[in-house]
Amino acid sequence: MATQNTWTRERVNLTADHLKRARRLIATSKVPGRGIEWADTATTGLLLRVGPLGGAWLLKTEARTVRLGDMDALPVPAARAAAQQARLDLRAGRNPRASLEIYAEAIAQTDDVGLSVEVAFPEEVVEQSDEDRRRDGPWQWRDLVDAYLATRLPKLKPGWAEQYEGYLRHPAFERISTWELARLDIDVLEEIRDRIAKANSVSTAARAVNQGKAMLTWAWKYHRRLSRLGKTPWWQGWSIEYAASTRDHEPTLSELGRTLALAERHRVLGTTDQETSAGMLKALWSVVLTAQRTGALAATRRDRVIPMPGRPGWEVWTWSSGDMKGGKSPRPHALPIPPAALEALSRFDEGEDSEWAFPSRALGKHVTSDGLNQMLYRLQGKAKAGKKDAVTLREVDLFKAHRIRIWTPHDVRRTLGSFLAEEELGGAASAILAHKTGKRDDEDARLEDITRKVYAKAQRLDLKARGMEAWVAAVIDAYNREAALLDRSAARR
Repeated sequence: MATQNTWTRERVNLTADHLKRARRLIATSKVPGRGIEWADTATTGLLLRVGPLGGAWLLKTEARTVRLGDMDALPVPAARAAAQQARLDLRAGRNPRASLEIYAEAIAQTDDVGLSVEVAFPEEVVEQSDEDRRRDGPWQWRDLVDAYLATRLPKLKPGWAEQYEGYLRHPAFERISTWELARLDIDVLEEIRDRIAKANSVSTAARAVNQGKAMLTWAWKYHRRLSRLGKTPWWQGWSIEYAASTRDHEPTLSELGRTLALAERHRVLGTTDQETSAGMLKALWSVVLTAQRTGALAATRRDRVIPMPGRPGWEVWTWSSGDMKGGKSPRPHALPIPPAALEALSRFDEGEDSEWAFPSRALGKHVTSDGLNQMLYRLQGKAKAGKKDAVTLREVDLFKAHRIRIWTPHDVRRTLGSFLAEEELGGAASAILAHKTGKRDDEDARLEDITRKVYAKAQRLDLKARGMEAWVAAVIDAYNREAALLDRSAARR
C-alpha cells in the first residue's frame, strides 16, 4: 500500500483502460500516496504519471526525463509515437520540446497519429541499423548474446563451447530477442526459465539461468553504456530451485536396444514432417555402441579414423586432447571399433564427402549433443518450445508406451562399465571411457607426433578392443531381440 509520500509504480502494457482508470481516480480523489506511475512494457522509457490533480506522459531516459504532454492530450498510441520521436531527437542532440508542442496540437486537431508525426517531426528519420545499434547501443538481447559469446567461446573447449552456446540460444529466448535490455525484468526471465524447464528439464533451465546471469553481469560490468542495464544488477534475483545430484541410473541393454529399434521405426515424430536424419541415427547408435561423451563423439572427423594395426576390418576412432573433456590437461583418446559395429553403422552412411563422421542436415556441419538430446525428447513425447512462442507437439511417449525408463547419453557409460565389470573386463571399461589412470608417459604425446606402435601401446588398444568386442556383441544382440519383438507386435495389430 502506498503511503502519503510514496509513488505506486507498476509495469503494464498501457491501454485506453488505464487512462479511464486514471481519470476516475482523479475525479474521486482516490489517487494513492503521491500518485501512480505506470511504465509501458511496449515502449521503453514511456511513463504515465498520475497525481491527485492530473496526469502526464513522460519519457524517462538515462540522461533525462522529458514531459511529452498532458494525459488527456495524447491517446496511448500517440504517446508511444511521441516517446519514440523524442528519443530520436535526444540522441541527435536536439531539444524535443518545440516538436512535442506542435505534435500535441496536431493530435488535438486531427486525431491522426501518422499525420501529426509528419507535421511535428518533418525530418526523415533513418532507422538505426544493426551495426549502429551494436556500436552505439542500446543493445538488444540478441546483441548481448552475440557480443558475450564472441568473448566467451574462444576460452572453452570445442565440445563444451557448442553446448554452452546452445543454452543461451535456446528457442525460449526468441521471445525477447529484439527487446532492449532495459526492458527486461524478473517476471519475463522467470517465464522463460519455466518454459525451458517444461520443454527440456530443470537442469537445462538451471544452466540457462546461470549462464544468462553471468552474461548480464558481464554486460553490466564492462559495457554499461551500451547495455543500459541500470545501476544495480537486479537480475541476480533470477534463479531456480535445483541441486545437481549424482546420477546412478543405468539403462538395461534391453532398454538401449529397444530405443534404437524405435528410433529407426519412428523417424517422423510430432506435428511436423521433418524426418530424423541418417547422421543423427548413426550418432545415436554410436552413443550406445561406444559410450563416449557426446560432445567429442558428435564432432568425430573422418580424417581421424584409421585402420587398426593387427586387426583386419577394425577401425580406430581418435580424438585430440582438445576434443576431450576433463581436467586442466585432457589427453588424446582412441577407441577401436569392431567390424560388427561398423556393419551396423554402415546402414546410415550418407554424405560421404563430408569431413564429419556424423554429418548434420545442415550443409558442412555435424550433429550436436543438443540434437541427440532433442531426438530422445521426441521419442519421450516431450513438447518443444520454438520461436515466437510456437510449440511443437509430440504424438506419443514411446518410452512410456514401450516400458523404457528415461535415460540420457551419459547413462550409457555406467551401463557399459557395469557390464564389462561383470565380464571381468573392468580395466577395459576404464580405458574405453577415458578414465585417467595417473600414468603420464606416452599418453601425453600428441596424436600426430607418435608412431602407431607407440600410440597403440599408450592407448591400450588391445585392452580396449577386448572390451569393445564383448560390449558391441551384447548391444547388437539386444537390438536384434527387441527389433524382432517390435515386428511381431506390429504384425499382430
